[in-house]
Amino acid sequence: MRYSVAVNNSRQWFKKAVTPGRSGSLKAGVGFLLVTCLCAPNGFAKASQDIAVFNLTERSTFSGVELQVNWLGYADTLADTVLLASTATVPIDVLRRADDYLGRWGIVLLVVFLLLALLANLLLKRRVQHNRALLQTNKEMLATILDSVDAFIYIKSPTLEYQYVNRRISDLFGLPADKIIGKRDAEFFDAGSAAEMEQVDLNVLASSKKVTVEESNVLKGESRVRTFLSIKMPLSMSPGAPASLCGISTELTDYLEMQSRTHYLAFYDSLTGLPNRRLLMDSLTAAIDHDEWAASYSAVLVIDLDNFRLVNDIQGHESGDQLLINVADQLRQRLEENSTLARFSSDEFVVLMNNLGEQQTEAALKAERVSRQLLETIAQVRSGHSLPISASIGVSLFTGREHSMDNVLQQADMALQQAKSGGGNTLCFFNTDMQTSVLERASLEADLHKALERNELALHYQVQVDHQGVTIGVEALLRWYHPERGWVSPATFIPLAEENRLIVPIGYWVLRSACEQLAKWSHQAAYASLSISVNVSSVQFQQSDFVSDVEALLADTQAPPSRLVLEVTESLLMREPIRVRNTMLQLRAKGIRFALDDFGTGYSSLSYLKRLPLDELKIDQSFVSELLTDKTDAAIVDTTILLAVSLGLTVVAEGVEKKEQLDWLRGHGCYRYQGYLFGRPTPIEYLFESY
Repeated sequence: MRYSVAVNNSRQWFKKAVTPGRSGSLKAGVGFLLVTCLCAPNGFAKASQDIAVFNLTERSTFSGVELQVNWLGYADTLADTVLLASTATVPIDVLRRADDYLGRWGIVLLVVFLLLALLANLLLKRRVQHNRALLQTNKEMLATILDSVDAFIYIKSPTLEYQYVNRRISDLFGLPADKIIGKRDAEFFDAGSAAEMEQVDLNVLASSKKVTVEESNVLKGESRVRTFLSIKMPLSMSPGAPASLCGISTELTDYLEMQSRTHYLAFYDSLTGLPNRRLLMDSLTAAIDHDEWAASYSAVLVIDLDNFRLVNDIQGHESGDQLLINVADQLRQRLEENSTLARFSSDEFVVLMNNLGEQQTEAALKAERVSRQLLETIAQVRSGHSLPISASIGVSLFTGREHSMDNVLQQADMALQQAKSGGGNTLCFFNTDMQTSVLERASLEADLHKALERNELALHYQVQVDHQGVTIGVEALLRWYHPERGWVSPATFIPLAEENRLIVPIGYWVLRSACEQLAKWSHQAAYASLSISVNVSSVQFQQSDFVSDVEALLADTQAPPSRLVLEVTESLLMREPIRVRNTMLQLRAKGIRFALDDFGTGYSSLSYLKRLPLDELKIDQSFVSELLTDKTDAAIVDTTILLAVSLGLTVVAEGVEKKEQLDWLRGHGCYRYQGYLFGRPTPIEYLFESY
């Protein structure tokens, strides 16, 4: 009963003390009232509980404002209960002052909270704007980099539509990027090119592997074939989605055209357009090494115009050049397609005829018939003033199993000299009466077998200098002094040593001598920086134990590997290229450097040279000797220098004998030289006497 009275009293007091606008403030001050409740006597707490139970069962209205008691909101119920309970002991004016006080601070706290929320929102917005600007800057920077790269970069969708292209692609197609995006290759290339590219792209996406491929394509509206070296790889744009295709292509068209031009200048005669001596030698070597022709006879015909000098002396060199052009045209028309015609020297032509049959008599009859036809053809050619022309022909028959390249040419030349000695305008076959030189060669080979053990071989060194005249290294050159023959030319005994494989022990001796000299120099401050270049024969380089032999020599002599330069030829690089490259890489890992010797006298794929561990490129002296007077040689040297620079190689010019040659080379970007202008090959004890 006491509790019911208390409830009624509390309602009356609330109606007087609490206005509708203050009911929320009173609840905001629940903490204060809770403290009051907790500090009240036990009787008051009991009364408050009963009052709270009563209030939870009904809806109460204060000053016309309806208050819904929330059964699920424990805080509101507790606040209402405490407020009602507090009226039992707290005066009304105290409640009013507390309500005003708590109301003002509640508003302040609300304003502070709103200000903090607004500040946090502003900071978040500024951070988002900063990140967005940074992302845009990075995107523009990446686009600038990709547009500056000298390559065609693109991304294709899984269905091979372009998703991204850089500036080079736009320039290639002549369209802005937005006109290319979403289109396929068939929109820009001819049908054949587009089909090939699609097949390659599909294979990349199917295999999920990166590939490097050389592509030859034709753009729509063009007839020119463009060659590209392309790297293509799958690109995952998002997890779980099909992979796109990323491609980076470099155009090789101009490079290949330059390569073709360089090859033409090196292997074809500029006057007649015929293959020159170098190309003929390659063809002759191939004929000798051809397994299918090993049992079949071939023939070499050396053709020399009789008294050609008279044409130049009487009618002038221009008329002589025209005569050579006419002779070349007539010979080319008369020969069969399987024959090779080359201009060997000024007025000398050589014909290589292959696969003439396994019977010597039959082969000789075919060669004789063709030779007489050629003599008749030349006799019908006239110079500008109808000066009669005749020729002499020397013929040599050979099979691949029994002859070498030098031997075949030597036999044909001996036969030619015999034909000329008979008055000319005839042909002559090599026969047994011409065997003197062959016997001499056999004797030379026997002496060469004993040269190494008799200590007749020696190394002479020729200095290599830079553009300031400072010696930077030497080349080790093999020499042979025979007690009866005297000095034997390297051009005579080195090919002979390669033929009978004596070059393997001789080459090993050369390498050991060079390494021992490097070891001595390594302890002398004046010479420690010098390098020694050693020519390595293709026969020696292809030995299975060549790498281990070199490693053992370096270990035994303690020579610094970085000062040893091995010179290899183009013909070696093209023979078993994968094996040669692996051998070079193994030696390169030890610090040994490589130089490509006599560049331009052979033929090798420039795209393969780019992948070889080469450090130097040596221009053959045959080009250097005539570069001041022969425009073709000058063009070859200039092109070679540019090529070496593009490949990151050091250029060394061989055979520099005149200051004018030195000045020309220096002016065209070649800064390392070797030749008689700086010193002849000399024994090591006399090498630095001029210093």
